[in-house]
Amino acid sequence: MSMIKNLKIVYLGTPDFSAELLTYLINAGYNIIAVVTQGDSYIGRKKVLTASPVKRVALEHNIPVFTPYRIRKEYDFVIDLKPDLILTFAYGQIVPQEVLTAPRFGCLNFHGSILPKYRGASPIQMALINGEKETGVSLMEMVEAMDAGRVFGIEKFNIEATDNFATIATKMVKASVKLIAEVLPSVISGQNKGIPQDESKVTFAPLLKPKDEWINLEKDDVKNVLGRIQAFAPSVGVTLSYEKTPLKIYKARFVNSDTNRPLGELFISEKRLLLQVKGGQIQLLSLQKSGKKIVDAQSFINGEQNRLPCVLKGYTDADLKP
Repeated sequence: MSMIKNLKIVYLGTPDFSAELLTYLINAGYNIIAVVTQGDSYIGRKKVLTASPVKRVALEHNIPVFTPYRIRKEYDFVIDLKPDLILTFAYGQIVPQEVLTAPRFGCLNFHGSILPKYRGASPIQMALINGEKETGVSLMEMVEAMDAGRVFGIEKFNIEATDNFATIATKMVKASVKLIAEVLPSVISGQNKGIPQDESKVTFAPLLKPKDEWINLEKDDVKNVLGRIQAFAPSVGVTLSYEKTPLKIYKARFVNSDTNRPLGELFISEKRLLLQVKGGQIQLLSLQKSGKKIVDAQSFINGEQNRLPCVLKGYTDADLKP
């Protein structure tokens, strides 16, 4: 392990949970010589130009940061750094072959799924949307084909009913730390040659689009509705149309398998705010009207009970127009 900590490591990553793993590596004494992350972006209603979480961590520790707009075209700086190893965790861009072959110990990626399941950009969200009971992190070889390299180790964990994107991301960090301790040394030593993925079992997790944040009442059953809410919680939420305006839902739970109400009906039952979906009814716990603050169900009932029951509408192309 001490030999690994002396390696010159370039770290590629962008979001909060990737920043958590970077923080671990720095505090554990790994030699992070540079960080590559997505460029600053405009965040929030006020459109404040904001650095990525990974960039902020790197700057706090005086680590050089690179933000190529397209690393496929801007990669000479990586070669000039002469890294021994590249580690990637949710970077957000396809890495070119010239970068993959630059370090002597190669490029390794912490991918947030049990490969070959859910290759692609949204493995956490798709596992939740599809109601998976477990997921994990795969320490894998980076190759030009998306998430197609050899797998050196997998750390699995259960998905609980109370999980959401943020809690799963935190579990991903812990799983990655375990892979660093238990699998990475054997990869660097050459003892762990990795296992090719079974191409017949590959599934994909595509880049999510705005329509994916909407519930499709005709298509999504109760499991998928709850999974979609989990996938976009706690910060984004999923959407239905309430009196022709977007209604965001951030938290819900399963109630029963009754189908005795019109599909999409929002109603009050025993002081609970319930929604009829395909195959059952769910209780809404946290939601937000367009232009208003996020509230709990009781606060929503207090303000809207004269309008209930009513039927919410699901995804249509018209709902996504500005």
